[in-house]
Amino acid sequence: EVALSDFADNEGVSPVLGTGMSDLAETARWLADRIIEIEETVRELPSIAVLVNSEADVRPIADALGEALLDNNIRVIPCPDGQVRGREGAVRVFNVEHIKGLEFEAVFFVGVDRLAANLPDLFDKYLYVGATRAASYLGLTCAQFLPDRVKHLEPLFEQKW
Repeated sequence: EVALSDFADNEGVSPVLGTGMSDLAETARWLADRIIEIEETVRELPSIAVLVNSEADVRPIADALGEALLDNNIRVIPCPDGQVRGREGAVRVFNVEHIKGLEFEAVFFVGVDRLAANLPDLFDKYLYVGATRAASYLGLTCAQFLPDRVKHLEPLFEQKW
């Protein structure tokens, strides 16, 4: 029989989901709002990764998110080709294929439905590896809806923290 220690804290936060995010500015604003919620909760910006579907998406998402977070003095650093640079107080944007071996307090997937459509053979692997990089917070955006393969998980998601 297994018993948890009195000091174990297994209360986590529900993951969040943003659907209908087909516009870059709308996606960046949704991500910025969730990042600000995290910062307000923990009082200091933790390590945060934003995962995109291709190298071509790294810079546009980083630029749009940086603009959305400008008034909050939160830096966003693009990490092309998986370059791990930057400091804890910045949000880093990676192509999902370069995330293995890293860990963050918060991880956001951008366009998870496109990921499933474009890379169906790798979708499960990328989703698993990316989701397990998140120590506390997980967020997903979809241009339309969650892919059918994970649609049954939708009741577990909140709209915001």
